[in-house]
Amino acid sequence: YALAGMGAVAAAVLGAPISTTLIVFELTGDWQTGLAVMVSVSLSTAVSSHLVDRSFFLTQLKRRNIHLAAGPQAYLLAMFRVAKVMRPLDPDREADTEALLTLMEQGIYLDMNATLERALPVFERTGLDFVPVVTLAPGDAPPALEGALFQVDALKAYNQALAATAAEEHS
Repeated sequence: YALAGMGAVAAAVLGAPISTTLIVFELTGDWQTGLAVMVSVSLSTAVSSHLVDRSFFLTQLKRRNIHLAAGPQAYLLAMFRVAKVMRPLDPDREADTEALLTLMEQGIYLDMNATLERALPVFERTGLDFVPVVTLAPGDAPPALEGALFQVDALKAYNQALAATAAEEHS
């Protein structure tokens, strides 16, 4: 019973029911113990799957807003701040300042501290090629225009991050 209980707990916490069952079976070499462990592991996995996602460790990461199980495409956007990708106010490289101010008046802008995870849906929703980037002022003061985030720059940063992740995985 002790092995069945330990196997059930280990399988539920680790999210590895087959490995746990095989380890216990290899350690004991006993079919009866292996069968008891299989039953307890099956029950514990069924119960734990309703309480946590896949494993306890992935649930802990999810609470910290790291969605590792979804793959790099899910968490890479949250790693990039708009301030690092945006183009600062520069008459030669940015969008028309009047167009940026008009968008700000319509409530379409991004905070400098926002991430690309928040920025890309804005492009999708509005269909714009660029969005003003602002510094939010405390109180009722209007936001201060800092530059513009172009969709092509955001997608380029995301693409480079995906390529770097793929290169790291295959090295």
